[in-house]
Amino acid sequence: MKIEFWLDFLCPKCYIQHKNIVNLLQTYEIHNLELIYRNYEMVDDDQMDPSMTHAEFIASYRHLPLQAVEALLKEYNLDIKLFRIHDVHRMSHLAKRAKKQLLFIDMVFKAIYEDGLDLSNHDTLKKISLEAGLLEADIDRVLTTDLYHSQVLSNKENAQLKRIFELPTLRINGKLKLQGLQSEQSIIEGLNKTLIGIDPNEFCEGEHCIRKRRNPS
Repeated sequence: MKIEFWLDFLCPKCYIQHKNIVNLLQTYEIHNLELIYRNYEMVDDDQMDPSMTHAEFIASYRHLPLQAVEALLKEYNLDIKLFRIHDVHRMSHLAKRAKKQLLFIDMVFKAIYEDGLDLSNHDTLKKISLEAGLLEADIDRVLTTDLYHSQVLSNKENAQLKRIFELPTLRINGKLKLQGLQSEQSIIEGLNKTLIGIDPNEFCEGEHCIRKRRNPS
């Protein structure tokens, strides 16, 4: 079973989606699940305007009223200072190669939305990368070259070829596409539908469904 998760670190709903997925993995026993994070930069690095507010950035990208976006960010306390994010996306590919992607992305989201850090600062990004278990020489190579630049771009291009234009988006086993913010329950239902190969409009019942909760520790 494979879940692909397209995200941008500056997307507040992607942060919420990540938390839902982490909680789901901690709550349910889901065997042989491969979770893959894929980059989807909302705005190309050379077109990013860090002088915009976070709300202005989201409203511009999503073509939404500014007041509605400001209300959403205030409701979830997710308003952050905007910064260029491309190097973080590039570093996530190094983390993936080192099999540290989930930890790295979790630390990045916390750094941005909980600690209010600016990860366009290379010293800050390097510190988080080291704490995630990446090797210093590899980190320095990413930060001093354009390594993984093409991979970040191709992630977005491949998503658009698959008609993925909304963030966050999850795709289960290359079949079931869940666009927009998904609850834990909707993800479980999607996994169940894919697991037993039924039509996405049907509902899963029976012993083959993924519903077993972990025993509380």
